[in-house]
Amino acid sequence: MSINYRQEYNLEIRGWLERVFEKAGRLAAGSLLRRSCPLCGGVDTRPFVNNGFFDYDRCPGCALVFQNPTVDPQAVNDGFTGSDELLEDYFKISAKYKTGVPTKPDPRSHGKLRDIYGVRPEGRLLDVGCSVGDFLHLAKYFYDVEGVEVNPATTAIAAQHFRVHCGFLSDLRLPLVYDIVTLNQILYGVPDPVGLLRDIHAVLKTDGILCLNTPNSDSYATRLFGGKCCHFYGYTTQNVFNPEALSHLCAKAGFRILTMRTEWLDIYTADLREFYDRPDRFIHKRNTHLPDYERGFVVEDEAQRQLGQNLGQRGNYLVALLVKS
Repeated sequence: MSINYRQEYNLEIRGWLERVFEKAGRLAAGSLLRRSCPLCGGVDTRPFVNNGFFDYDRCPGCALVFQNPTVDPQAVNDGFTGSDELLEDYFKISAKYKTGVPTKPDPRSHGKLRDIYGVRPEGRLLDVGCSVGDFLHLAKYFYDVEGVEVNPATTAIAAQHFRVHCGFLSDLRLPLVYDIVTLNQILYGVPDPVGLLRDIHAVLKTDGILCLNTPNSDSYATRLFGGKCCHFYGYTTQNVFNPEALSHLCAKAGFRILTMRTEWLDIYTADLREFYDRPDRFIHKRNTHLPDYERGFVVEDEAQRQLGQNLGQRGNYLVALLVKS
């Protein structure tokens, strides 16, 4: 069962997010840096949302949404390597609620495998930003897997089971041997998304594929909740893509899009009530103080699965399969 359905986990994450918001307020009151679009370099940007602490602009040239002004990009990178105590606390909470090693999934239907498996059912796979190795535990049944992780603490957990390279991909000088690279919920926190995809391009074989998922700035949830959507929590979100912006990124980094879809509505009845009735205490997908909150998630998520709704380009997350070109 997803840890999003566990009240104990959600209570801890809500408390953690409240501390994140406190820090975001302190950072926003300090020295911030204006920047041009990190995807196309555009400077004529437009306001998109404010999350209560930081402004996010949208670039009319490529449609990327990005934090502007922003905290020091080097501080962002340093935080993921262990200098940010709040991020370290998040990793500890996640490790605490790990539910064990998953059994062998059906790769043709599993949400994190089906896009890859339908195109490349075997090969050597590198998961960039593998954290504690959750995805590697799923993929190991079908692929020869390795990971890349910048945080030493989470690297140590994943390395108990897999070969994990600790550091930034740009510094590791890995060989050009991989058939598949995966990027699971990493792109939004990267100050230089073009540089990261070019680093991935450099380790993929000629016909190698990249599978990534990342928040969608054009989602129904973003349109409804604005800066209070889960994509804009706190201070670590640097970039939020939509299909147009992701297409620009792929072209700049040397990839061609094979498939692109969106998934998850992420709009729940209890959240809607709290958003309109008590906006002061609303935290998207973390209002676990409400009665039967997690049970409502289970029921509504299952109803969506049963209906098989096609959200078009409005799902809360983008899932794209790219080929090296």
